[in-house]
Amino acid sequence: MPLYTFNKKQSCIVEKMPQNDLLQAIGIREGVTLSILSRQPFGGPIVIKLNNRSVAIDKNVAQEITARLVS
Repeated sequence: MPLYTFNKKQSCIVEKMPQNDLLQAIGIREGVTLSILSRQPFGGPIVIKLNNRSVAIDKNVAQEITARLVS
């Protein structure tokens, strides 16, 4: 599922993502677990929690990241 489709407070594991140096620099890589903190309205960014940091990700970028829900 695209990362942008997850709801607030859900945790997921990144399965596939585009080649993006900025994402890798902030720690988003295949296999990492992250949590959705919020989704901004009107097509705004999502805010994730990764390694005790909050990071905003553009909607278009978040739609290119594939993840699965942590059960």
